[in-house]
Amino acid sequence: MKFIIRGQEYEISKSEITEAVKGIAPKPTDGRSKYCVEIGRKHFPIKQPIHLDTSIPYIGFTAMDAYRILRKTGFEIHNLEDDIRRPVAKTGAKAPDMMKFAITLERDENSFFIASCPALPGCHSQGRTKEEAIANVTEAIRGYIASMRKHGEPIPAIAEVEEVEVAV
Repeated sequence: MKFIIRGQEYEISKSEITEAVKGIAPKPTDGRSKYCVEIGRKHFPIKQPIHLDTSIPYIGFTAMDAYRILRKTGFEIHNLEDDIRRPVAKTGAKAPDMMKFAITLERDENSFFIASCPALPGCHSQGRTKEEAIANVTEAIRGYIASMRKHGEPIPAIAEVEEVEVAV
């Protein structure tokens, strides 16, 4: 199919995109990517396959251009936020680049739930309900990780957490 990107015409097909990504590792998401495309059992941010196929610099086209091209060439686009929020037990599979972090929940003096992620110092949030606190700390964790990636900091290893009761 022919596509026009910033005034330049490109011939792009599903098979060419699939071939362009062979042997290439997907770029890790940095928290800014909203969509991904599955090609050969790998989940790529949507701009990466277009860049690999056309050699257009990432800044030379938009995510909307990539979305449009991938859809028209027959690829299914996935919303990363939906994939991350989908229960893992339903399919037994994880979303791309999904990490699991333990959180703690406790009530404060105003009956708010305080949610914290011990693996990420200073990563806390709150909510009127447990569900709201969990949703808010999940968003805080995403932002924390995006900031670490942006600044080239290593993401902490996900520690095994065990809950143990002690008698005192």
